[in-house]
Amino acid sequence: MKQPHDNWATFYDFAYNKTFGRFYHDLTTETLNAINDILPNGSIIDFGAGTGRLSIPLTKQNYSVIAVEKSSGMVEQFKQNQLKHNLDIQIQNCSIAEYDNGKADLALALFTVLSYSITEQELSETLNNIYRHIKPNGYFFFDLPNMVFFNAGQITNIQTENFNRSVKLTKNHDDIFTYRETCNGIFNGQEFEYQDEFKIRYWSLNTLDNLLQNNGFVDTEKVFNQFNSTGSTYKLYKKQ
Repeated sequence: MKQPHDNWATFYDFAYNKTFGRFYHDLTTETLNAINDILPNGSIIDFGAGTGRLSIPLTKQNYSVIAVEKSSGMVEQFKQNQLKHNLDIQIQNCSIAEYDNGKADLALALFTVLSYSITEQELSETLNNIYRHIKPNGYFFFDLPNMVFFNAGQITNIQTENFNRSVKLTKNHDDIFTYRETCNGIFNGQEFEYQDEFKIRYWSLNTLDNLLQNNGFVDTEKVFNQFNSTGSTYKLYKKQ
């Protein structure tokens, strides 16, 4: 079954760098700094690891990292990216709820990962499995897009000579939105073009907090003001 990002994983890093430029780089740096503060050393599971944006630098910082990614296209691009750094990170090609491997001191679900869970049952199963794979007294660090992000409608609209990208969100029902993307341009000297469409969901902090508590987590109430401009709220929960 086709997953979000499958057909444009090759262009994923390029598209985001072209779209957000320095902001994308700075977001990655701030995220890594926050992780360093939460867990100075130890083991990490990167749920929704994508192309390795966090897993690769964390491994280079001597963390023990397991990457979990549902999109086979993203997994293949992750493998290509880590080869450039002579790394051999363990990558699990499965959903978060299906993951059944090692445990870690810290679990990550960053860059709108939880919004790909559409139903409350799916989200609860996801959170339950994350809990099961965190070591005692371990942590769960995640972000949750705010409603302002979903209500924006046109998320991205870039039209240049060699890069054109449009991303739109359309509301369906029950806080479920359809994400539609079209992009074309020049990549490594060659023309490219892709389209993608999938569902994502807005989850309120209150709903998520209830589900997290039901699955054994407690809010650390740590505040991450450095991410205020991202359109998402970053939270840190601890395994009881």
